[in-house]
Amino acid sequence: MILGIRNDGLLTDPLVQLANNNKALSKSLERLSTGSKLNQGADGPASLLLSEQLRAQLASLEQALENTELSLSVVQTADDALNEVGRILLGIRQSALAASNSAVYNPSAVAGLQDQVRTSLEAIDRVSQNTRFGGKNLLDGSFGGAGVTNDSELVFVKVGPKTASSPVSGYTVDVSRLPRRAFFEAGLDDDDAAGLTLVLEEEDGKAITVRNGPDSNAEMFYSKLIQAVEDANMNLRIGFDGSDLTIEHQQHGLAKGFTLTSSKEGVLTDDAGVPELYYGADIAGTINDEPALGNGVYLTGKTGNATTAGLQVAYLGDSTGSVGSVSVRQSALRFQIGTEAGDQLPVALANVHSSALGKGVPNQSGFMSLADISLENPNSAMDAVRLVDEATDQLLSFRGYLGAVQKSLDHHDVVLRLAQENIGQAESVIRDADMAKELTEFTKRQIIAEANTALLAQSFRIRENALRVLLDVQHALIPVRHTYSLL
Repeated sequence: MILGIRNDGLLTDPLVQLANNNKALSKSLERLSTGSKLNQGADGPASLLLSEQLRAQLASLEQALENTELSLSVVQTADDALNEVGRILLGIRQSALAASNSAVYNPSAVAGLQDQVRTSLEAIDRVSQNTRFGGKNLLDGSFGGAGVTNDSELVFVKVGPKTASSPVSGYTVDVSRLPRRAFFEAGLDDDDAAGLTLVLEEEDGKAITVRNGPDSNAEMFYSKLIQAVEDANMNLRIGFDGSDLTIEHQQHGLAKGFTLTSSKEGVLTDDAGVPELYYGADIAGTINDEPALGNGVYLTGKTGNATTAGLQVAYLGDSTGSVGSVSVRQSALRFQIGTEAGDQLPVALANVHSSALGKGVPNQSGFMSLADISLENPNSAMDAVRLVDEATDQLLSFRGYLGAVQKSLDHHDVVLRLAQENIGQAESVIRDADMAKELTEFTKRQIIAEANTALLAQSFRIRENALRVLLDVQHALIPVRHTYSLL
């Protein structure tokens, strides 16, 4: 038998070497044909386990990406519908402002404007009832929060996505400070009013200037002032009882105020030409013994509250202490946007039905919501404007919230895609074959196989030649043996 020499100097059987080389050649061919260096557990148990774990994570990331994109579609569908509701509210406000201009519009024209408002409210209700995604109504309150109070002076407004459902008894609302309107009162007689110029500016920038002639009295000044306020659609109420002039903002709150500038020192203001500011106060209190932010008549649970975060109520009463309770049902959508069971994003979709908008606005007409507004007289038309403004604020607040949700989902989508790319590369490093390396190894094994085959063929030829020589010698010796036997 002819032996080969291994790299370490030990002798090996060429048949064994050929068998080992053929095995390595077969493995290299398998990796080249599959593109993977892990084709069975024996190829690398630990690497195969890690690779399968990464593959499972990649599959989860792929589903999370699909979930995130679908969640974005849901939010965008709701946002587009809200944009249309905003356009409708703008038209209602224009109609209400037109109806408040009693000097121009007669009762027939006002009736026409009321018909426009009615059809607009019906359009809002249709948006609320017909905005769907996958058969689910988005803006009818089904996937937001619902609430009810046990007192007519306490009004439920909305819940946030993190507001928890209340027990049957509800959440107790305590008021420590009542809201207040900005208010001004000062004496005004005919001498004061003669030649008086007053600049009145509201907090939103609306301003009027009223000038009284030197021969004009206090009653004439009051008439000019109230007419100017109405023409400018200022949110102020003017009063005069013959001796005292009063100005009151029609909304509560620290941010709802006005300034007065008088042309006469000591008349209405202390100093001539110096503006004096008058402002109201926000409500203060707690909901379920958790801190709440006050804004006018509205109390809203702070973001970090355990149970009442985002819960908003309005208080229209005049007493402090415990003013009632609000019962809340939470049914916010929960978007599964991650790869783990708890990776969910709660999103509360508001109810934009006309009966759910504009709630909690103090008004003389007794309107409880946008659904109640009427333009039958200038006062009710102005109250309608206030409710529309509150509904618009609610709508903008909700759209801002949805915008933040969309931004969050966009960022999450980017993070998921980066994770998918990085984990995919890691899994590829573990599992995928290095084609250049495997091709080199395959070529090497082919050369070795050919060399081993040639060596074995040569060894077989040497064996045959040796046997032939021995047979020839044996045949040559046979006659000699016979000769010796005869002798």
